[in-house]
Amino acid sequence: MTPGDYERLLKLINMLGSDSDGEVVNAAGAINRLLNAHGLAWSDILLPRKLLPVRANAPEDADVAADAPASEDIGPPPLGQATPQQMYDFLMASGHVSTETKRDIRRHADAVRNGRISPEVRGELQTMYNYAILRRTYI
Repeated sequence: MTPGDYERLLKLINMLGSDSDGEVVNAAGAINRLLNAHGLAWSDILLPRKLLPVRANAPEDADVAADAPASEDIGPPPLGQATPQQMYDFLMASGHVSTETKRDIRRHADAVRNGRISPEVRGELQTMYNYAILRRTYI
């Protein structure tokens, strides 16, 4: 996460204590979008690193990998390090994913692009990515 994004995250977290319900809801939505943009979930910032290790440099690595073409010579990142965009790109380019499943994955294109990944969508992408990309099982 860039220093600017981290500072923004801190300001948004402080806004969660506001007396204004609207401000709290807006702050929570902004935090969710910021976390999704960096391939993170709420649990990544809420749980101590002792319980849930979070890579400190994940966004920078993700930005470099996202700019690189998803090809055979660049291996897929491990499940815990893959951003939603990377998982989506690898799944859509994979020969281990059926046409029907790719159609289902495309339903999530806007959510991935806009950084509005729900826990259900994240779980679905992670499951498919784990089987089709990492385990090379046809789905």
